[in-house]
Amino acid sequence: MTPVSLSLSVPFPVTVTSINFKEGDNVERHALLLKFKYWDYQDDPNSKDENPQKIRVERIGTLESPVEGRVASVDIHVNEEVAHSGMELFQIDEPCAHTVQYGGLCALCGKSVEDEKDYTGFSYEDRATIAMSHDNTGLRISLEEATKIEQTATSRLAEARKLILVVDLDQTVIHATVDPTVGEWQQDRSNPNYPFVADVRSFFLEEEEPQAPPGWTGPRPGPTKCWYYVKLRPGLETFLKNISKLYELHIYTMATRNYALAISNIIDPTGEYFGDRILSRDESGLLTHKNLKRLFPVDQSMVAIIDDRGDVWQWEANLVKVVPYDFFVGIGDINLSFLPKKNGQLLGPSKKRKAIARLEAVAEAEAEAGQDNETDLEPTEKTIKPDGTTGSDTYETAETQDGNSPSDSESRSPSPSSGVESVPSSPVDRILLLGGGENNQDLLVEQLKIRSKMVEQQQHDRPLAKLQHDLDKVTHSDHEGALSDSDGKEDEENDHLLYDDDKELVYLETALEKFHTEYYRLLGLFNKNQTLERPDLTHIIPRLKKQCLQGLVVLFSGILPLGMNVDDADIVIWCRQFGIKVVTEVYPEVTHVVCRDPNALLMKTGLTLKVRVAKRTLPEVKVVSPDWLFACLSQWKIVSSDEYEISLPDSDWYVSETDVKKYQNAFDAQLKRLNGPPKTASMSGRSNSLGSIEEYDLNEASDEVDDFLAGISDDDDSNDDEDDDDDEDMDGNSATNSNGMLFVKTLYGAKKRKADDDSLSEEADDEDTSRIASSHTKKAKIDDGDGKDLDDLEQELLDELDHLSD
Repeated sequence: MTPVSLSLSVPFPVTVTSINFKEGDNVERHALLLKFKYWDYQDDPNSKDENPQKIRVERIGTLESPVEGRVASVDIHVNEEVAHSGMELFQIDEPCAHTVQYGGLCALCGKSVEDEKDYTGFSYEDRATIAMSHDNTGLRISLEEATKIEQTATSRLAEARKLILVVDLDQTVIHATVDPTVGEWQQDRSNPNYPFVADVRSFFLEEEEPQAPPGWTGPRPGPTKCWYYVKLRPGLETFLKNISKLYELHIYTMATRNYALAISNIIDPTGEYFGDRILSRDESGLLTHKNLKRLFPVDQSMVAIIDDRGDVWQWEANLVKVVPYDFFVGIGDINLSFLPKKNGQLLGPSKKRKAIARLEAVAEAEAEAGQDNETDLEPTEKTIKPDGTTGSDTYETAETQDGNSPSDSESRSPSPSSGVESVPSSPVDRILLLGGGENNQDLLVEQLKIRSKMVEQQQHDRPLAKLQHDLDKVTHSDHEGALSDSDGKEDEENDHLLYDDDKELVYLETALEKFHTEYYRLLGLFNKNQTLERPDLTHIIPRLKKQCLQGLVVLFSGILPLGMNVDDADIVIWCRQFGIKVVTEVYPEVTHVVCRDPNALLMKTGLTLKVRVAKRTLPEVKVVSPDWLFACLSQWKIVSSDEYEISLPDSDWYVSETDVKKYQNAFDAQLKRLNGPPKTASMSGRSNSLGSIEEYDLNEASDEVDDFLAGISDDDDSNDDEDDDDDEDMDGNSATNSNGMLFVKTLYGAKKRKADDDSLSEEADDEDTSRIASSHTKKAKIDDGDGKDLDDLEQELLDELDHLSD
């Protein structure tokens, strides 16, 4: 039944003057249903004035039928006033509602539904807006039909005691590359990488050029063959076999359909797991993110998602983010150009073999330098170069409290963009910024161009061959050194670049089984008592996540990119979904400090001040590498931190009592200035400050504390008189200064202090004392010989003070 009303463009109110059809009559489309009159104002035609007076005139309007059918009811009378467009005047029973359409025709009656919208705004195409088919965008149905289909599917799945699992491909269940080095290694049994690539599958696709080269006047260039090499994630066959008994499997990928079909043919050659349930970028209509409603427009209560990217799903409640599968070292996601950039974020665990991790860091540094040299950004921070030196680069990098630029060896993206969100540097990002949106042809062309360029570059540069060559050089040069000091096992492992000990699918299968068990347990209760809420995975999955890692309070230091809002970082969002409290300052409740292990970095850098303060002031705290956190998130439980704890000499952990007090006072002072006095007197004396963690805007507080304390180090030196005076002012007065100005002036107005040898000897043995004293002597010489650096530091600090005063 189709209700018919007046258009919004009608100048209400109007009065019906005649009705041409009665109940039971057949009506054609555009037949005249009724006439109405209304009052309008126009210039007086008889007036000779320059600005004629308005006069009231009566006008006549008509209503035509937007559809054909039988008049089921007439809900209006002659001389009745219609006050607004919401009043239904007729009910027309159509012979076909055209709720299923294909290729511009109604699939039920064959009538064309491609006509233009008429003056009423009605269009048959608007009745079927939902694309329900995985592989064809031409088939569309109405919301009512979609609801019926999903209800039928829900009943069918419930009878089979199954749920639905949407599976991503790249770096979730497979890892792919176009580097021809893999094919060469497969042909060479003597190559140390042969055992790891022997089972790599390959296929080729004919890929069209996105557009002809500039100035090209001849025929369009023909397609080119591109070979892909695919490594299946360990345990994938067993995973699919077991999970397919509990879930109906669907593929949803941002890659092209041809690519998705080729991968599906590898992982599911008989079609028993996925069938034709494959949705690619070509059908989804979404070029930068995924939407579950494209597959299940009405009901997602039985759907779980597994993907290595949370941001493309806007962190849906039923998403299970997995640790990215990164078999081909330094390659990343070959479809990365279709996805938002990760801004150098921490995405996955580091390589366990230190030599490989360092080589990958070199490759990533080169990729970053190559990409950023193409942008228009001005040089800012210093970054580590592949040769081990530092120099200017074209993007800002995260800095530690000691001013060290942390390694990005744990970032899986081959070419991360700036750590600070600024003006988009890629054409894709710029189009989106300017409102290009989805289904934008310009955006699609730009994406194809970027991906084509990336594929060609990977084929030409052969990054795997280069990394293996570098590894051979390192192994050869260190043959008489550290790598050969053991029983030879480590030396043997360093012969090959590739290695595979991934166990993610084992843990993922356990989690999916829990979802299935909990859903059907609740469904059983619901079937017995219909007043209960029907089970919903969008509620079940978040609840089970929250139960896993509750009680952990994690401090990140030197992990997040400079200037990034903590709440926007993927690793933070991921942690909070599992019940972890994430903080950026040293609270007494902190259970684990997560920082990069200096032993695994390309260039060994010192620990940040926050890490050293936490180690000294929190006896029970564990200082661990990010790999511990990924182990917990992957296994859905609190993993022992023993093998992940950072082991360094005592001298690397040293922080003076003065610097500890400075840090605590600075943090409290900034919190007071930003939010007023905290509920408890000082950070060091809080007995229950978990609530305060949530009350403060720690993003802003942390940024300001980092700015103030960036220059603090454990080798502060000054003459004894000034040291005594400054300590007295700091300890006695800074707590009473509400805006922290006295403390900051005291902190930065004094010269650099000299470590107290007497207190140092009480905290370290003779050997450590000698090492620290020697280190301080060397640093003092550097300071004395470079007064310009101190002058620049003082000027920078004065600028900060002026900012505070404002």
